[in-house]
Amino acid sequence: MRATIYGISLAFLLLQGLPQSARAALGGSADSVESDRVSMKALTRPAAAGTLQKQELQLPTGTIVREYTNASGVVYAVSWHGPSMPNLRQVLGNYFVHYQTSAKAPLVRHRVVHLDSPDIVIESSGRMRAFVGRAWLPALLPSGVTPAQIQ
Repeated sequence: MRATIYGISLAFLLLQGLPQSARAALGGSADSVESDRVSMKALTRPAAAGTLQKQELQLPTGTIVREYTNASGVVYAVSWHGPSMPNLRQVLGNYFVHYQTSAKAPLVRHRVVHLDSPDIVIESSGRMRAFVGRAWLPALLPSGVTPAQIQ
């Protein structure tokens, strides 16, 4: 019995070490936007054509997540708005740790997270049924794109 439990635990740990499928998270490849859609059980919404390349996902909760990609196919910005927060660990990818750190810092206003660093900018706020946020990588912003266009 004990050997079986150890065997299952060892198998679980080994599986955790296997490479996971890429996500279209911030800083990731645009090729995997579809895996984000499937993972979040979202519907793809048509995004207005214009100077910005973006993919819109509508989550089952009604929240909209937008993933902005540059000409190289890298997600340089994400935004969200809706009645519930999206899975920020998935949306922010490797940058989620920056969000966690900022969320633990003393806040001037209740439920507001703001981080402005050379590597990443994160703005998030909300209250019940009204959440909004965005994050972008300043170094990856395409020429001519301003943070005001990330909505």
